[in-house]
Amino acid sequence: MSGIKDQERIDALRERLYERGKPSIAPKKHALTDVKEKVKTSWDAFPKPKIPKIPKPAIPAMMKTTTPEVAPAPTSESNDLLTTMAPRKRKRAYRAKLLLAGAGFFVLSVMLSSLFLIFGNNSISAENITIAVTGPFTVGGGEVLPLQVGITNDNAVDIDSATLIVEYPRGTLSATDERTELYTEHLALDTITSGETINVPLRALVFGEENDDKNIKVSIEYHIQGSNATFFKEAEPLRFKISSSPVVIRVASLKKVSSGQETDIEVVITSNSPTALSEVLVKAEYPLGFDFTSSTPSPNGSQNIWLIKDLEPEETQKIIITGVIIGKETDEYAINFSVGVPSERDQQTLASVFVTAQTQFEIEHPFIDIDLEIDGVSNGEVAVEAGQHTGASIEIMNTLSDAVYDLVVEVKLGGNALSDLNVGPPNGFYDSTKNTIIWDVSNAPDLEKLEPGKKLRLSFGIEPSDKPLNTPQITFDVNVKARRVSESEVTEALLGTASAVMKVASNPKILTSIGFNNGAFSDSGPVPPVAETETSYSVSFMIENGGNDITDAVVTATLPTYIQWNEKTSGVGDLSYDDVKRVVTWKVASIDAHNAVFSTFQVSLTPSKSQIGNSPILVGEQRLKANDRFTGTVVQSKSAALSSEMSPETGHERGNGRVVE
Repeated sequence: MSGIKDQERIDALRERLYERGKPSIAPKKHALTDVKEKVKTSWDAFPKPKIPKIPKPAIPAMMKTTTPEVAPAPTSESNDLLTTMAPRKRKRAYRAKLLLAGAGFFVLSVMLSSLFLIFGNNSISAENITIAVTGPFTVGGGEVLPLQVGITNDNAVDIDSATLIVEYPRGTLSATDERTELYTEHLALDTITSGETINVPLRALVFGEENDDKNIKVSIEYHIQGSNATFFKEAEPLRFKISSSPVVIRVASLKKVSSGQETDIEVVITSNSPTALSEVLVKAEYPLGFDFTSSTPSPNGSQNIWLIKDLEPEETQKIIITGVIIGKETDEYAINFSVGVPSERDQQTLASVFVTAQTQFEIEHPFIDIDLEIDGVSNGEVAVEAGQHTGASIEIMNTLSDAVYDLVVEVKLGGNALSDLNVGPPNGFYDSTKNTIIWDVSNAPDLEKLEPGKKLRLSFGIEPSDKPLNTPQITFDVNVKARRVSESEVTEALLGTASAVMKVASNPKILTSIGFNNGAFSDSGPVPPVAETETSYSVSFMIENGGNDITDAVVTATLPTYIQWNEKTSGVGDLSYDDVKRVVTWKVASIDAHNAVFSTFQVSLTPSKSQIGNSPILVGEQRLKANDRFTGTVVQSKSAALSSEMSPETGHERGNGRVVE
């Protein structure tokens, strides 16, 4: 019906809108009244609702004894009242639940706070675990690095399933198995109880170049009982320095070569290890443009791999590589060399690197041959004795088909053994501010023009400094500049180079003395010596080394027939006596530069009456021979024979060695 009424209202409205000009029907107005209505002010004034009785559950027919009363049907008034009261009950129940939940949360928070305050020390914290790593600050390359890791558990609970993690630097090998590479080592630990400290010793072989800084990282992973979580704690890394490399590598080659020119690269490997090394791998990395020709010795399976089976302490192995470099002028090339031990999985790969070296080449336009000769040795290394005046010469040959003009020859001198006062070119000019000898047309007229195929020679002299130096040497770098006029009448600048090294050998000295009761032994007998009466003396030998390390030092001396060897020795090295040849031999394995070593032995003199008034010889001339590690040469020294005459500085009067009756 509502739909019909609505439609009627719409039609009436439409009719009024379209009836313009008709007077509108005035709406009925109602007047306000002041009649006061009586309103109830309490709930008691309302009649109490009649709550219908809920019918009892039906009773099975077999159990019925009486006819049940029929509950009156609920009235509409009672239904409205129930509907109104139900939401109010639900609201009150919801608020009660919120109140109970808030109270429970408060009580739980208080309980947890109390438990934390009472039992807070039972919590686990990485801050309560201390890891200390101790070891040496320096270690030689190839030597064993001893470590100790201390772990302290200051937590109130135990930690278990702990794993010690050690991260080693690249190239580290196991100390027990030299072919096993160490990268990251995981060591399982036992349970660490509360307050306990455990120490874990470690050993590893470390390698690297001299003065390389290395570090070892140590951390621990652990669990606690009742938790699957993994905790982690890292220690401060142990930092150490490689004090020396187990091997020393030196690469010598020309610095400037012509494109297509065959050149030699000399690689010298010297053991610096106190123990023998086995299977030392040498690997070269050639640049594009280098064509390998041959090598001595031959490579192992590849053109850039050499395997040295055994390298004894202080032993030297040399590899000479011959190849051709092809490139454009001013191009620069480099060959890198690495020395180490091969991997156990691949013999062509380095497991660890001892040392690296590099040599560089620059392509230049060839125009002359330069021969730099020092003490008879051309374009290489020469060893001379300290204080020795040495002659040098430069021979220049024009290899072009055209003449070259206005040559300028410069010899750049360097090295710690250079002495400005000992450079003496017979012509030319020595510029001490630049340490350079210069020849040009002004002091050598032959340099004005050099015809094709012609040669000219320039000479000078040099003497190394006599100051005490370590590994003294002088370097020579020759640069030759010239110009030529090409076929197109254009002037071209030309450049040639050569180099050499003069190494000064060590100059060890043998110093000896005779003593009586002032050394390691107790001597007896009369001083001065008495004919046909025995007197014992202490003989002291000392080797005072020069500027280079020496090895295999040997001192020999002969005892006269009337001298007796008493088999008492003391000092560094090995002292022995051959009673057949009557030769005393003193051997010392190595002596560092500017160091000295001592040795003492005892002999006895029973002079004959024929020696009365003389001071008999106790020890004959002493001769020293050793190998110079820096120059690779043999150095020698000698000292005069020793008589029974002792120095007055020992407290004896002059003439204390003359035999008396």
